[in-house]
Amino acid sequence: MCRMLAYVGKDKEKLKKLASCLINSAKDDPITHDVHKDGWGLVAYNGEKLIHYRSGNPIFNESEILFNLLDPLYGEFKVIIHARLASDKSLVASFLSHPYLESNEKEIFFLAHNGSVDKQELGKYLNINPKMMVDSELVAKYISAKGIEGVKDLKKFTRSALNLFILYIDRESRKSSLYYFNYYNVEYIKAKNIPEEYYKLYKGEDYVFSSSLAYSGCEKGNEVEFGEISELL
Repeated sequence: MCRMLAYVGKDKEKLKKLASCLINSAKDDPITHDVHKDGWGLVAYNGEKLIHYRSGNPIFNESEILFNLLDPLYGEFKVIIHARLASDKSLVASFLSHPYLESNEKEIFFLAHNGSVDKQELGKYLNINPKMMVDSELVAKYISAKGIEGVKDLKKFTRSALNLFILYIDRESRKSSLYYFNYYNVEYIKAKNIPEEYYKLYKGEDYVFSSSLAYSGCEKGNEVEFGEISELL
């Protein structure tokens, strides 16, 4: 389970406020009281400068690093920040933190994920041995093979949730887009006694974030559409 935010805009101070809410919710989640301490990462892109950073340390211990990474941003920028709570503690490392980078002949994209998918079944589908991989890595590889619209087909592999942020860069045009997707398996999370609220995403004018940030000092916004891929503009 993880907490994350996506932002598109020019207001660096607003982005830092959102990041502060993410840090707070990672330290003590207001919905579940989990501690999201198993690494963090970000990707930021403004059409000229690309920043991709991943750490295996808790985000709340490296807030100064996070804010220093945001300082060079200028113009309009697209940003994803992710704080991780790993289900498998043997798979915690800087290189296993989100966002994941994947590419093909047409596109480059970075993916952040909250929730879990059936790693064995998805690995079998992709003809990959997933033993030493995080399930989210397989999600990224699936989308690399199938394209953005392939996101919806991942529902059949979803165990708890498929909350996704995707920064997409087209190789030919060099244009970028930031997509978000909210889907969760209601029956599964009920059986696990996890509050449904935990898996919701909320959207404001220029941001989308995990529900916990709405209870950590940031404006809630509106619940995003369920099961539909959308672009944050």
